Amino acid sequence: MTTSAILKSIDRDRVVTILEAPSNAEVWDLAGQDFIRLQDMQSALRSFKRSEVAGPPFLQNYLYRLAMALEISGELDAAATRYIRIYEEKSEHSRDALYRAIGCLHRTNAHAAIVALLGNLRPSEWRGYQELGLIGGLAFSEQGDISRAASWLFIEPDITKRCGPAWDLLSQLIASGASIGGPEDVKRFLHETAHSVFQAAIPARKVLRWIIRSGHANTLATLIAHPTLIQLSNGQNLSHASIFIREWGLKEAGLRAARMALVMLPDNPTAVRAILPNASEPNQAISFSETLWAKTAIILPDTEDVTVNEAVITLKTAELENLTTLYLKRAAERFKASPSLLYNVGSHFNEKALAEMAEPVLRRAVILEPGYAKAWSSYTVALCTQLESERGVISSHRALAADPKLQSGYTNLAMAYRGTGELDLAISAGKQQLRISPKDATARMGVAFNQLSIGAIEEGFENYLCRWAQPGFPSAKRPFPQAEWTLQKIPKGKKVLIYMEQGMGDELMFSWFLKYAEEHASGQIVVECDPRLIPVFERSFPTIEFWPMTGPAQKRLLAPDILYKIPIGHLPSMFTSQLRELIKERWSLALNDRVRGYGWIVPDAKAVCHWRNRLQELGADNRMCIGISWRSGNQARARVSQYLNPHQIVDSLPDNCIAVVLQYVYEEDEFEEIRREAAKRGIDVVVFDGLDLKNDLADVIDLCAAVDVIVTPLTSIAFMGGVIGTPTWVFRTSASLTIWQQLGTPHIPWIPSIQLLFRRPQNLWDEVVQEMRKELSAACDWFMDRSSTHLSDT
Repeated sequence: MTTSAILKSIDRDRVVTILEAPSNAEVWDLAGQDFIRLQDMQSALRSFKRSEVAGPPFLQNYLYRLAMALEISGELDAAATRYIRIYEEKSEHSRDALYRAIGCLHRTNAHAAIVALLGNLRPSEWRGYQELGLIGGLAFSEQGDISRAASWLFIEPDITKRCGPAWDLLSQLIASGASIGGPEDVKRFLHETAHSVFQAAIPARKVLRWIIRSGHANTLATLIAHPTLIQLSNGQNLSHASIFIREWGLKEAGLRAARMALVMLPDNPTAVRAILPNASEPNQAISFSETLWAKTAIILPDTEDVTVNEAVITLKTAELENLTTLYLKRAAERFKASPSLLYNVGSHFNEKALAEMAEPVLRRAVILEPGYAKAWSSYTVALCTQLESERGVISSHRALAADPKLQSGYTNLAMAYRGTGELDLAISAGKQQLRISPKDATARMGVAFNQLSIGAIEEGFENYLCRWAQPGFPSAKRPFPQAEWTLQKIPKGKKVLIYMEQGMGDELMFSWFLKYAEEHASGQIVVECDPRLIPVFERSFPTIEFWPMTGPAQKRLLAPDILYKIPIGHLPSMFTSQLRELIKERWSLALNDRVRGYGWIVPDAKAVCHWRNRLQELGADNRMCIGISWRSGNQARARVSQYLNPHQIVDSLPDNCIAVVLQYVYEEDEFEEIRREAAKRGIDVVVFDGLDLKNDLADVIDLCAAVDVIVTPLTSIAFMGGVIGTPTWVFRTSASLTIWQQLGTPHIPWIPSIQLLFRRPQNLWDEVVQEMRKELSAACDWFMDRSSTHLSDT
């Protein structure tokens, strides 16, 4: 924009002033501020640049305004240069300027420059600056300074909770065998991180073992109980010091450290247990003493219930062998009149999926103390796990009546409503939980799935973005350094990285959204995925570059031409309008009894012919060939309700068919039972020798294209069949007779060849099994139409 064009956009008095003094820095600065108010950032940036060129005198903070304008305009190097000048001038914005400078440098992968800026700073003085610790950790690790990388990572608030990208990066550094450095590095690291490294047992243990593996046990023995470290950690180091020193063979010194810890922190449980007799070998797990104490407290006849309750809590958190359950059961039987102890035992049984044991213990707790909100809420979990959701709703309301702000109270109410199939009420309860605890990721994810199930896809996929914040999410968030992609235009020659998540079935299911991503960034997409799927994806998406997901990421995925990143599960939230159109286009398909095609994953035509020839050798010319699966390897209680037993899967098949086993994990007795039951009805059961059903996924997918139909629960096999368009009939258990992938429709819009057959959780499979068999038998000729070797999207 020319000077005259700039002048036309602002106040006349400002124009007059500029014309009278065109070299006046203050006037150009004020003009830039006017443009900011007009939201014209390009004109503001040009005005600030003219101010800088004009020279002093400047208005206060002019340089900060210029730097921010440069940053917003994407001139990151120039912005970083100005921010650094502000920092060096030690102005009121000095710290914020350094933080913003580092953010700009991070976005350009200028790791060496970041290290130079952070090199002499104490990480502990920079807590509270979002992701600064992670950025510093990445930069120092890239430059090979591992101890400094770890120091910066430990200012991230989530690292002591063992979650988030900082913990992932620290774990990767340790797992890679990287050394922490020399003795001075160890000393500096402990001094810099003492405020946080000793706050939680598992991170402390991990780091101390890392130091020992790096060859610095003697250095650690000298430093860990030193007065300086005691002061820096507020005494939190002492309990860890006592355990380490005792394991090192210095029993008396360890006891002294434990006693010092108890002076400073009388309630420190690690220190309490450290003074107990240690009958283990020097290197035995730290948990030995505490479990010995807890079990002894439960067994001794004269122990008070308060102490036994502490012992119960200890065993709950110890994550120990199944024998723990017996001790807790014994504690509950001894102290039948202690509601808090009964609650702790019952909640532990719930966590271990032992609802039948939890329910009577928790029922006793609420009888003894009718206003015990947490016990009522835990009782809800036990009831719902046993499919007594109506009673669970009542129990949840009792919990919330006792404590309207009970943590997870409305989450459990939402779970109970979902169990009764009342999704609208489940959503309402989940939203109430979020009003109480906006950061409750478990509640938000529950709301997301329920919203998606009723077709509220915009809100549902927006809430789904929080999935990594919930405990126990099935895959770690990849710690890539690039900025998040939000569909902004990607410069020519640059790329966006899309990384897969959650498991092979999810990778196949979500790969549909790569089609939409390609419409925005054709030829500019790089995907990290399960290495077993790369051959399949490469032939299906020839313009996309695929790389295997590995521990430390492939170097290619950190290359400077990759500007942006995004997890695959974030894409649906960006393409809800396209999903709406897809739902309209394919709604009529949901009315069809059977659907073939509409796949987007491309099987190998020659391989499909190979498998069909193999099937013909078994007599497939006039017999239906059915791929079967009856369960997965995940035997968690919630998953088991989705599975069939061998007798049921055979009973769902028509007579005289060929059953091709696609499931890679099963017991030999299961397979023999399937063979016996199948033989009674002329069904041949086939497992192809030489086919690795777990690892040869390209071959398995080609085999899925060769069979006439697939019968399975909703495991990865279902998605293998669905994404190539093979008719895939799926058993599913659901209280609402729906799954979230249906998006409120009668089918899965982007995988219409999947036919869902539901049962309610309280019902047996018998009716669904017979329905499956009847439908497959009636449509034998339709299923056996093998006119196409390639099932493509139609």
